Amino acid sequence: MNEAERRLQPRFSLAGLVGGLLVAAIVLAVAWRWDEGPDRYAMPRRSVALTAVPIAIDPASVVPLRLVGAWRLTAPDPRFGGLSALAIDRGGLLAVSDNGVVFRFPRPGDGPPTVEIADLPDGPGSPASKTDRDSESLARDTRGRGWWIGFETSNQLWLYDRDFTHALGSLRFGRKRWPFNRGIEAMLAEPDRLEVVPELAHEVVFEAGSKAASEPLGGVGSDISDMVRLANGETIVLMRNLEVTGFRLGLGALVRTTAGWRVERRVPLDVGMFMNLEGIAAEPRADGGTRLWLVTDDNFQRPMTTALFALDVPPGRWRGRD
Repeated sequence: MNEAERRLQPRFSLAGLVGGLLVAAIVLAVAWRWDEGPDRYAMPRRSVALTAVPIAIDPASVVPLRLVGAWRLTAPDPRFGGLSALAIDRGGLLAVSDNGVVFRFPRPGDGPPTVEIADLPDGPGSPASKTDRDSESLARDTRGRGWWIGFETSNQLWLYDRDFTHALGSLRFGRKRWPFNRGIEAMLAEPDRLEVVPELAHEVVFEAGSKAASEPLGGVGSDISDMVRLANGETIVLMRNLEVTGFRLGLGALVRTTAGWRVERRVPLDVGMFMNLEGIAAEPRADGGTRLWLVTDDNFQRPMTTALFALDVPPGRWRGRD
């Protein structure tokens, strides 16, 4: 009595396979069209009010550093958010977002509470694509021409003038240099070269003109989201891992060894499970120490937030534990 069913089973199996492949093709086509569609819209340069609300943070969470302050930042502009790199400039703070936008604003309590917002005038790929304009790192050009910005997904470095009104040039590593969305996250500018670290944190790349060299980076155990040079010459990296309990964050000294590079003398930063620290800047203090400014990327979604932290580093060699 089951003979007829057995004869038809191969047809049903074939129909099911063809149907499944058809559904998969439709899903992939829709996803491709969605990804190719515009998800970034340029807006005019403007200044808006900036609100900085203090956040309660346990000072013990950053020891041996000293917690100076922590603030939640908001501004009435849809572009404000996604802050991924930070620098000191013109007596205030300069930040860039992973949406290809630049922000200038004062330290909390220093000046008029406003933020100047401007889209980058040019960059990789299409200006309508957030993926193409995924700017994640920032470094002042040592020749005084302006600012270098690193784009993570396209694996490119672009040089802009000091006011971000036009681009002056670019360097390209190739899209296949690093896996998708795991490229350039941290950058330093030296007189004769640029130093770049990908988010994977497995190498340090030195770019001098059209020539690039790489040295291995080992023992990090996490991603690297930014780095900064202290006045005493030490390089500090900002480390970040996303775990089930939230973000695991820390700072450490980037040290050169006979085998390449390592991160040593680590300082854990237990500042909150949703604090996605991505940018760091440093300024020297009169006592010989350094003030670090750190900023979070809110990913434009709750419960994450844009937060700013000020931490003081004591004078002398960077302290921490190995």
